[in-house]
Amino acid sequence: QMIPKLRLNIYKRVLLMIFSCSLVSILILAGMAVYDMFGIRETAVTTGIDIGQAAISRSGDVLKEQLKESLGKVAADKAKQIDLSMSSIKRNVTILAAEMTNISSNPQNFAPKNVYEPRRENDGRITPQLLYSATVTNRAALQGEILAAGNIQDFLVQMNAASSVVASSYVASKNGFVIMADKISAKKFDDSSSVPAPYEAFSRPWYKKALAEDKLIFTDVVNDIHGGGLCIICAAPYKANGEFAGVVGMGSYLREINQVVLDTKIGQTGFGFVVGPNGDVLFSPKQDGIFEANDVTDADLRLSDNLGVADAVKQMVDGKSGALPVTVDGVDCLIAFAPLPEFGWSFGVIIEAAEANAPINASRESILEATDNLTANMDSQISKSIGSMVLLVLLFVVIVSYLGYRMAGGFVQPIHKLTDGVREIASGNLDKKIDIQTGDEIEHLAICFNAMTDELKSYMQNLTAVTAEKERIATELSVATNIQESMLPNIFPAFPERTDFDIYATMHAAKEVGGDFYDFYMLDQNHLMITVADVSGKGVPAALFMVISKTILKNFAQTMGGVDDLAPLVACTNDQLCQSNDAMMFVTAFVAMLDVTTGRLTYVNAGHNPPLIYRAATKEFSYMSVKRNFVLGGMEEVPYQSQEITLAPGDRLFMYTDGVTEALNETEELFGEERLLNALNNADAGNISLEELLAYVRKSLDEHVKTARQSDDITMLALSYRDKETATEEEK
Repeated sequence: QMIPKLRLNIYKRVLLMIFSCSLVSILILAGMAVYDMFGIRETAVTTGIDIGQAAISRSGDVLKEQLKESLGKVAADKAKQIDLSMSSIKRNVTILAAEMTNISSNPQNFAPKNVYEPRRENDGRITPQLLYSATVTNRAALQGEILAAGNIQDFLVQMNAASSVVASSYVASKNGFVIMADKISAKKFDDSSSVPAPYEAFSRPWYKKALAEDKLIFTDVVNDIHGGGLCIICAAPYKANGEFAGVVGMGSYLREINQVVLDTKIGQTGFGFVVGPNGDVLFSPKQDGIFEANDVTDADLRLSDNLGVADAVKQMVDGKSGALPVTVDGVDCLIAFAPLPEFGWSFGVIIEAAEANAPINASRESILEATDNLTANMDSQISKSIGSMVLLVLLFVVIVSYLGYRMAGGFVQPIHKLTDGVREIASGNLDKKIDIQTGDEIEHLAICFNAMTDELKSYMQNLTAVTAEKERIATELSVATNIQESMLPNIFPAFPERTDFDIYATMHAAKEVGGDFYDFYMLDQNHLMITVADVSGKGVPAALFMVISKTILKNFAQTMGGVDDLAPLVACTNDQLCQSNDAMMFVTAFVAMLDVTTGRLTYVNAGHNPPLIYRAATKEFSYMSVKRNFVLGGMEEVPYQSQEITLAPGDRLFMYTDGVTEALNETEELFGEERLLNALNNADAGNISLEELLAYVRKSLDEHVKTARQSDDITMLALSYRDKETATEEEK
């Protein structure tokens, strides 16, 4: 009672409790630490010194091994990088060999394709060129093989153009001709001669090696005779019906590999290099010294007087990986290497030992300094902390214990009271009122519970009435939907006894009921009436106006005397709909009459979307030409014009409402007339039923709309026509 009552909110109380518990835990641990400090102080100092000495010894060994592993990884990564840079060349040569084997084994499957001899004006452009060996005396005898092989020239050009490192790609037949794709057409001539110089593929190293080994091969590195730098040739034999027929090849510059070598920089003194299968240095940034790479005729380093270098190069040529100490030009170094097995090369990296060992020396000095500092700091801090920590632990334990005891009672009591009240409300007593006066969030929560019970009582009363009303409306809409569906022809086939035409239609409302409708019926034995229409708006008003429009159209249609009455029929329907149209609703409609004996289709388009017609002769859909007459119900005494076309046997009509072309996807992009035309032309309309045709269009529509909500009624109707004579012949 002597301590004033703390009026803290729950958030602050929780924070205070967490702080108190944490502080007590820390102080307890601190007391235990003080107790243990006396026992471990001397041991820690002695152990720290011993550990420091051991760390110096072991860290040097570990860093040396890590350095070797690091250099080895650099070498392996660079080797893999070079191997990957050439993998596309190997893949392309394999493709060329397979394609030429197919052409040579099955020439009858390929159309003859000319390949022309080199022309000077093509110089600088990648072009296919035909070259002959001097051994060919009868070129006419080779024309059949050349015309078939000409099908490979596009592959050669594309593979050459796809990579900046490709110098040329070619196919060399054993019969003495070569098809080559490159940019140097002018170099195929001797001096000013107008006749290309002979090309002797048989004498080329790549041809000989591919023939001898009967597999894909890489040649040794050579200097490009046209000044392109170092290059290598990948070649492979191709066959005709299992027999050797020639060699395909691709010459590639090695600029990318050289750049990989030049980019390999390790520290201040480290660099990379590539050793060839003969022990010579192919690539290196060095301009002098034992690892200089000036040309491909460098000496075999395996024979060097420097035994360390000779041993390392020998292991590199043997395809091994590793790291060795060597002396280069009087300087101790470390060399690491990894193989390039595809070419018989090896990638190596070298770094001076002094730079490599710098981290080891630095680590030794750092450990010694840290050990000395640790010993001094530990002695000083332990002495200062022991006395202070003992007093603080005792003081804070007393304070925290007292505050925790007082706070727990005051915090828990109102929560219990609130819990009891909530339990009674949950049991169904909505008249229960919770009385808590703590001045914090618990009191506010009790007030909210009291308000909630009052609102819950009111809500339960209102919910009963609203639920009953919604059920009544849902029942009425369900009945309206059934009534609307029953008004539209929905039994197919609609005229099972007729073989001279077929018809199918679907309607999907955007709401429970819609404003779209379709209708079809026989006026007499030879005339079919068809209507597709769209009432403005959606829902119940549109559905009611739809019923009126459909009824008026059909009533007037049954009074028609001939095709000339179609336009007046539409005009009379318009005038009738305009009367008492206070809601200012209107209808777009396409009304047509088909004479099934002649295929004559007479139609009036009242502001509706143009239908599409499928002509059996052309086997494709196109939009019909329609005159855009005024909509129905918009204005009285509007004249309407009819049009007509003639359907041939096999022709089809596709009619729809704007819910098809104006369907929106998630990004509000319209389906559109072009997508509708493409969908119909992709549906193979001449070979599927009308139901399948509409299903295909609906599938295309769904793929466009995806998860977007249907925004308008979707109605589609399809008609196929066959005259009686054709239908009779098909039945027979």
